[in-house]
Formats: sequence, C-alpha cells, structure tokens
Amino acid sequence: MIILFSLFSGNQLGFQTTTDHDPSTLPLINESYELQSNGIIKHTTNNSIYHQLDFQTRNDENNNDTNSNSIILHFSPTSSNDLLINTDNKLSFIKDNLILIIFVSSIYFLWFIFIAGISIVHVLIYLALFFLCSLSDRTRRFALAILIYLTYLLFYDALHLVPNYTISNIHIKDIYLMEKKFFGIYYNGHTITLNEYFQQNHIPLLDVFTGICYLNWIPIPVAYSLYLYRYKTKRDYMDFAFTFLLTNILGFVVYYIIPTAPPWYIETYGFEFDINARGNPAGFIHFDQVTGLKIFSSMYSKNANVFAAIPSLHAAYPLITVLYGSLSKKLWLHIAFVMFTLSVWFSAVYSRHHYVLDVLAGGMCAITAYMLYRILSRIPAINRLLVIYSKSI
Repeated sequence: MIILFSLFSGNQLGFQTTTDHDPSTLPLINESYELQSNGIIKHTTNNSIYHQLDFQTRNDENNNDTNSNSIILHFSPTSSNDLLINTDNKLSFIKDNLILIIFVSSIYFLWFIFIAGISIVHVLIYLALFFLCSLSDRTRRFALAILIYLTYLLFYDALHLVPNYTISNIHIKDIYLMEKKFFGIYYNGHTITLNEYFQQNHIPLLDVFTGICYLNWIPIPVAYSLYLYRYKTKRDYMDFAFTFLLTNILGFVVYYIIPTAPPWYIETYGFEFDINARGNPAGFIHFDQVTGLKIFSSMYSKNANVFAAIPSLHAAYPLITVLYGSLSKKLWLHIAFVMFTLSVWFSAVYSRHHYVLDVLAGGMCAITAYMLYRILSRIPAINRLLVIYSKSI
C-alpha cells in the first residue's frame, strides 16, 4: 500500500491511499482532490479515498519550513502472515499462563464435579471464558469484566448445597396474614390479598405483558451494564455490576434468615411445610397457554427451592437500572427504566409469585446494596483495588 501526502495551504495535509505497489500509478492529487468545508473523506472515480488531517509544520533553527511538498510512505500489503502473528499471540498467552490456567481449571471442575454438581452449562461457560481469554487482549479484558456476573451465577448455583429451610423455620401463614393486613382488599364480602384477586381475575393481554416483563428481569439490567462498559466508563460498569452482585449477596443472606413461601404455595400446599414442594409457574401458566410456549412451565420445574420469596430479586434488579439510570445521560432511558421497574413489580404480584411485602423487601435490598457499595468504594484500600480492576478490564 502506498500513501502520498501533499502539502496544502495553512496547516492542512491531504493524503491519498492506494493498494497499487507502483508509485507511478498514483493519480495526481491536484488533478482530483476537492477540498470540502467539512470534508474528511472524498471518493474519486478510481475508488481512491482522500483524507484531510490537521498538523503542525516544523521549522528549523533559522525558522525555515522543513516540510517538503510531498511525502510517500510505503506499507506492505496485508498477508496471511498477520494470521500467523495472531495465532502466535494466542499460543503465547496460553504458554505464559499455563500453570495458572491449569490451577484455575482444576479448581473450577473439582468444585462442580465433586461438590456443586456439573452440567453442560458449566462446561460451556468455561469454554467461553477460555476462548475470550485466548483470543485477544480486548476479549481478555471483557472476560475479566463479566467475572462479576459469573461470580453471581456461582453463588446462586451453590444455594442448593445447603437449603435455607434446614437453617431457619419456614414462614408461610404469618407472612400471608401480614400481607392481608397491610395490603389486603375487600372483595365479595371478604378481605383477600391482591394475589388471590388476580387468581380469579386475569386477562390474556396482561398475562402476556407480565410474562414478557418478568422474562427481562435479568437481560435488561445486564444489557444496560454492558452499554455502560462499551459507551461510558469502565468505572460506571463496575459500580453497576458490583451493586448487582452485592444485591444478590444481601438477598441470599435474607433467604437463609427468613425462608418464605410464595403466594402460590398456599394455593397448592396450604399452610403446612412440604419439603418436597417443587417450583410452579403459577399465574404465568396463562402466558404459556396464550403463546403456546412452555417457557415458564419449563423454567420453574427446575426450581428446587421454592422458599425464597423474600426479598424478591425480581423486584431488586430493575431498580438497580433506575439507581444508575442517570449514567446514560438520556432522560428517556431513565424514564423507561422506571416504567420497566414498576411493570416487573406489578408482574410479580399479578403472577402470584410474590406478595407486595416481597416486592418492597426486594426494593429495599437493592437500595441498601447501592448505599453500602458507595460507602465501601470510598474506603481508600478498596478504592485502590477498584482502580486496578478498572484498568484491567
């Protein structure tokens, strides 16, 4: 490739690129170059591309202009050798970090094979991380960034190792009565919960709408954090992601302190504790019926622990997008996050997966995590670690 630079008046430099190796084949710039008021790029009939750059001329000690009228730079054409260089970089990373890779891989698979239980998902996560770390420095940084979310997945996956109902007493009737006392409504001569009302009164439009909202409780917050990672600052991404992780940790702790049955549990099992109770799509069964999809039926059939209604993390995650929505500098997006959060909260109650108490507890969990993270991140030692991490991603 040949690039020809030619000097114009003032402090501007025009240059032309071509893939021809013979300089004599270059068209003259003064014959085809046309300066545009905003012209950064101009195409000619021979498919050349013109660029315009600002630069500063340099003078010698006698204040004479040292620039010549034109400069020709020669570049070798792209070849297959570039692919060999990229391959060498990948092999170099693996070779330089072989011991660390073996150690981390061993811990990862020993944990899932002998303790947590391994599945195809765990293998795919490992392969994806290994691929990202080996591909390039940019993808390696991205892999380090998403480790925050993978840590959450590992914590969540480990909850089944020690079921919360083996640690504390299950709350079923007391939560139901409290819900009815504070948020009950008078219907057909009786005081009932909102969940019981929606069990008797649901419409297809809301069945589909609430199902869509509920399915996006994680995708939208995670997608927004990746938007911060790509278009804002790495620190903005870290603040969001670590608040998300801290919200989950607080929520998991409360799961063990106050194991609570969801509203649909009483419909099926009454007020008695049943250790063999399985997950149930509850009101979302109508979504499956209307759409012809078995999304919720399949999803909740794999839920081994149903006594985790308080706090509602479905209510917590969307609220994190509201707390960090101002980082986007887009008012419409911030408002959209507020509407999304309220929609998910309504969906949680409408579907009979959560009481209003659960939803409020989830909101408080997110706010507490947000405030706690802001306090912790101001501690000098922790802030230094965050700065180091931000530079690595």
